[in-house]
Amino acid sequence: LAVKLVGCKSLLIIRTKDYEVFRLSCTMHAHSLADKARQTALRVPRYVHVPVSSRTLRSSRVRDSSDTAVVHKPLEPNPAPAASPAESISSVQAAVSPAAIEQEQQQVVYKTVKQLRMRSAAAYLPHPDKESYGGEDAHFVSNISGGAIGVADGVGGWAESGVNPAEYSRTLMRVACAYIEGLDTREVAASSVDGACASMGSMDGSRSPSPAASADAPGVAVDPRAALDTAHKLTKKAGSATACVVQLCPEKKALIAANLGDSGFIVVRNGEIAMRSSPKQHFFDCPLQFGAYPEFVDGTDTAEDAELYHLPVQPGDIVVAGTDGLWDNVYAKEILALLPRSPEGVDAAADKIARLARRHAADEDFASPYTAEAKAQGLDWPWWMKVMNTKLKDGKVQLGEFTGGKMDDI
Repeated sequence: LAVKLVGCKSLLIIRTKDYEVFRLSCTMHAHSLADKARQTALRVPRYVHVPVSSRTLRSSRVRDSSDTAVVHKPLEPNPAPAASPAESISSVQAAVSPAAIEQEQQQVVYKTVKQLRMRSAAAYLPHPDKESYGGEDAHFVSNISGGAIGVADGVGGWAESGVNPAEYSRTLMRVACAYIEGLDTREVAASSVDGACASMGSMDGSRSPSPAASADAPGVAVDPRAALDTAHKLTKKAGSATACVVQLCPEKKALIAANLGDSGFIVVRNGEIAMRSSPKQHFFDCPLQFGAYPEFVDGTDTAEDAELYHLPVQPGDIVVAGTDGLWDNVYAKEILALLPRSPEGVDAAADKIARLARRHAADEDFASPYTAEAKAQGLDWPWWMKVMNTKLKDGKVQLGEFTGGKMDDI
C-alpha cells in the first residue's frame, strides 16, 4: 500500500498477491481518503503496464505486423495498455495510514504483467501459370489474443472441371480466421473473397490487423481444430484444400496447432527445430483434404482426421508455416539459415524463404525433398530412363537421376 500526494490530489495503489493492480485517484482532503476508499472500487484491465512514476500512467504495446511461407518471430513479451485513471471496475476496500500519507517523496515501483504475442509476416508467390488469378493457396494472419496464422492449399485438379480452386481455399481460411476472432462465421462464409490473404482486416494482403482483432476482443477461441471444423462445414463451394492453423495461447504459454494434409509448420528454438508437423496423406502426393460433402464431392476428410500439436513456447521462438509448395522444395536446414535474428526481420525472412523455394522449384537438377520422398516411395526412374538421361558432369559420365523441384504456389 503506497500513497503519493501531489498537491491536493492523491493516488492510491493497492496490489494484490495475484499481481493485479488496482488504483484509485481522487481529489479530496487527505483525511477523507480512507473513508472514500472503502466506498469506491476501481480495477484496471487484466494486463497493465505502468512506468516507475507516481505522476504519469502510460501504456505500451508491441506492434504486430501481419501479412504461403509464413514466418513468425512469435513470442515477444508484450505488455498491454494501461487503463485511464477514471476507469471503474470491481470491488476493493483499503485504509490509508497517516504514516503512509506523510511519505510525499516516496517513489512507487509498479508491477508489469507481460503477455506473449506473435509478430508475423507472409510472402506468397503463385505458380507462374496461375498468376492471372492469384494462384490457389490462401493464408490468414490474426493479431487476436496471442496471435494465429493459417495456410491452405487449393487442390489444382479442380481447374480441369472449370472450377477456380482458390475460391475454396480462400473461403476456408477466411471462416477459420473469423471463428478464432469470435466473428459471425456464417456471414463470413457467405461473403466473397479476393486475394490469397484471407485475414479479416487485410483482404488486400496488407499487414493491418482487423478492427475486431484486438487482444481484448470478446469471444476469442483458442481451438485450431474447431476452427478448421467450422470452416469445413460452412465452406459450401466446389473445390478442396489441405489446411493448417497455428495459434498461440498466451495464458498457457503454448503453441497449439491442427494440420490436415501436406501443409505444415516448424518451430525453431535457439537455432534448432523444436517441433515439426508431419504430412498426412492417403498415399504419395495425395494428401488428406477438406471438401464440400455431399454438395460437390463424394467423400471428404474431416477436422477429426487433423493432427493436433501442443508445445510450450518461449520468447524468441520462431514458427515457419507453409503449404506443400514450400516443403516440397526446401529442406528445413536451409530454412534455419534464413531465419530472422529479431522481430523486425520477419518480413525479409519470409521473402527470402519464398524466393529460395521458387528457385529450387525451377531447378531440374536440384535433389528436392519432393523427389527424395518419391524415391523413398519406390517411384524412382526405371534403368532405361536413367540411361537415356545420361550426362557429362565435372568431366565424368553420370546416369540420369530423378531430380528437380516441384513448381507450385509458394
